[in-house]
Amino acid sequence: MQGKYLKPSPGKSKQPDLMLGYIDRIVRFVALWGGGLMIVSLMGITVIDVILRYFFNSPIFGARDVSKLIMLTVVALSVAYSARTGGQVSIELFSDMMGPRIIRWTEVFVRFIAMVMLIILAWRLWLSGLNASEFGEASLALEIPFKPFYFILSLGMLLYAIVLIAEIPLLLRGRATNIEPPSQ
Repeated sequence: MQGKYLKPSPGKSKQPDLMLGYIDRIVRFVALWGGGLMIVSLMGITVIDVILRYFFNSPIFGARDVSKLIMLTVVALSVAYSARTGGQVSIELFSDMMGPRIIRWTEVFVRFIAMVMLIILAWRLWLSGLNASEFGEASLALEIPFKPFYFILSLGMLLYAIVLIAEIPLLLRGRATNIEPPSQ
């Protein structure tokens, strides 16, 4: 939708573009390095677990617990980058019937609602993290405490909200907001 109706950012106002560029660098670093390291570690655990299971009939105890928590971390670290690169599902039912101005305001409204929702979600996840050890929340087999994972999820959602906050001014000026993922 954005490619059809919104124009790329011209060079007249650099301040929001600089802020979004800074946010892009942070989001890309967190997703590609943090999420990438988690995926490599998940792959290592899975390979070792499969080898031990099939050749020695002795799987890694708690590998499923560790794998679930690693996948949770990957999602938390990557959701903001997915939003910036347009990697999330977008349904365009009525965009052909609307003009560019209505589409722009719809995009602003949707991002504003999502930003509010994500800020509330980040706040509640943070509070859940503070209470997690009090309630003894932990994984089943290894009893890994959930407290730090609530905080990781909270920070991931907050980073996503920051991305939306930075995109809204560009949308208000009718500019495209998605970046291209780095090419291989």
